[in-house]
Amino acid sequence: QKREIQWQWWSQDIIPALLNPYLQYLQVSESLRVVVDSTVDHQSQCLTCVVHPLTICCLFFDCLEDIEISYCACTPAPICLMECGLFACSPVAPTLAVDLCVLEFMRTLFVHLTPNMTAWSEALESFLDAQGYQLQSK
Repeated sequence: QKREIQWQWWSQDIIPALLNPYLQYLQVSESLRVVVDSTVDHQSQCLTCVVHPLTICCLFFDCLEDIEISYCACTPAPICLMECGLFACSPVAPTLAVDLCVLEFMRTLFVHLTPNMTAWSEALESFLDAQGYQLQSK
């Protein structure tokens, strides 16, 4: 029952609420090609709700970084994180978030994944190409 409740929360509340912040982040980051502000600083400005502090471990390409955010009922933690280019791994009080560029790379990897040794290099090349980089090897 807990999984079912969590699935409903993700599918009916969180994911639909993430669409606008996600699209805004894509616009600002030029489809994840430009690094937006690397410092994550989200403090709830809500005056009507109880504000909750939260420490989250964030996975970036080059590091793991603990960040502090505050969230409330008006702006749940996954929304706060998405505004910073991070995807929360839990709908309520996440302890882990993943950078959208890392997730995009993993999506690209799985699209190109084949049962041979070229999957990694094809995914990397495609990902870097989508980011605007050109490899000189071809």
